Amino acid sequence: MKTILTALAIAVVSSFASAAAKEPSPEQVDAAFKKADTDGNGTVSLAEARKFGITKKAFEKANPDKDGSLDKQEFLAAVRYQFEKANPDKDGTLDRKEAAKAGVKDKKIFDAADPDNDGTLDLAEYLDALRMSAK
Repeated sequence: MKTILTALAIAVVSSFASAAAKEPSPEQVDAAFKKADTDGNGTVSLAEARKFGITKKAFEKANPDKDGSLDKQEFLAAVRYQFEKANPDKDGTLDRKEAAKAGVKDKKIFDAADPDNDGTLDLAEYLDALRMSAK
């Protein structure tokens, strides 16, 4: 029984560790935010967010102060909201079909954002795919 509990504890800790590793790095967030902030004013407007691939609903959900722009934290919250909405099975990744619904329609971009070649995008990879897709 003790062995089973130990194995279960290790599995739980491992799953938390792998989930944490899927968060975008500060450098990824900075690069994506910089690409989205096309006018360079330090915030992302709704028009800029839409060009980046963020939906109006995700923008609104991530902008609780309703000031019409996203700072870097709100920007990441919008990306996270959109990712979670496209992930109905809640497995922490988007397959090709889910990613397409979340704005990553180009197979080449999906593949480029999937360096581990597991056929799915975690949140960090999804952010990179949006950055690569941005107009």
